[in-house]
This record gives sequence, structure tokens and C-alpha cells, in this order.
Amino acid sequence: KERVVASKTQPNNKTMMSCLCYLPEEPAFERVGGVPQWPPANPPVFTKYGGYRMVGGYLKRKSNKSDGEVKWALRWMEVEPPDDERPDFMLSVYKTDLKEKRLNAVSVHNISNVLLNNDDPTQFFVVVGPSSYTLMARDEYDAKKWVSSLNDIVLVTRGDKDNNVDAGPCLVS
Repeated sequence: KERVVASKTQPNNKTMMSCLCYLPEEPAFERVGGVPQWPPANPPVFTKYGGYRMVGGYLKRKSNKSDGEVKWALRWMEVEPPDDERPDFMLSVYKTDLKEKRLNAVSVHNISNVLLNNDDPTQFFVVVGPSSYTLMARDEYDAKKWVSSLNDIVLVTRGDKDNNVDAGPCLVS
């Protein structure tokens, strides 16, 4: 079953045309299940949702405690498609790939950039409004795959929404 979730107008040879985006129902990520481990045994997983390439996998998320201590939390993260209750693609955070409880999520529309960390090629930054979140992949290759995939979905969906959104803190888990 497919449904229309967005339309946009873009210039085409000095004329305007509408593009309707038809997206199928929930993508099928293969679930590994079990106890998460670091580094993950498998690279990020990809699935197609309409014309979009969706990514999911285990990452570590950096948190700075008020006492200055740095902690890394192992989390399952994946880009999830729009549904009837939320019209945006979401980068969702779970404890495991079983997705028993969403810890947090950010609208992909609110992500302004995803950048590799020049000091550590396994790390990358997700920039949301005034905040930046540091994530760590199992290796440099996986980090590049995450950055490329997230930037692709951000750029593709950006034309569907107004870019002047004040994004608050997110990815707190």
C-alpha cells in the first residue's frame, strides 16, 4: 500500500511542476536481536522506502556530564519513515534493534548537517539547530556510510518542508 506524504514545486525549464512522492508502508530492516555489543558485528543496514535509502545500526552517542566526565552510550539508531501521526522522516534512538521503546527522535528535517570528525574518522556530528551531537561508528568506512546516507535523506526531504524550523535539543538517551 502506498500513500502520498508530500508534494513540492520546483522550477523546470521556466515552468513550475508538482512532484508527488509516493512512499510505501514501513521498510523492512532485518533485526538481529539479542544483546548489543561494541564494536557491532555487522555494518549499518540499509533498506529502500520509496526512492529513499534508509539506514540503521548500532552507534555510540557521546554525552558530557555536568562534572566534565565523557560517557558513550551504545544505541540502535535508524531513520524511520513518516506515518499518520508524524509526517516527517525521523532519526530514532533505541537501546537495541528490537525497538522495544524509543528513547528519543529528531525530525530529519531539523538536521542541518552531518559531518565527519576530522580528529577521529570513526566519529561524526549530527547538527540540529544550535546543538551538535557526536556519534561513533565501528570504523571509518561505516562512519562515512552513515554520513552519506543521513546527508542524502536530509537533502532529499529538505525541499518538502520550510527550512526555517527552530530545532530544540534531541538525541538525549
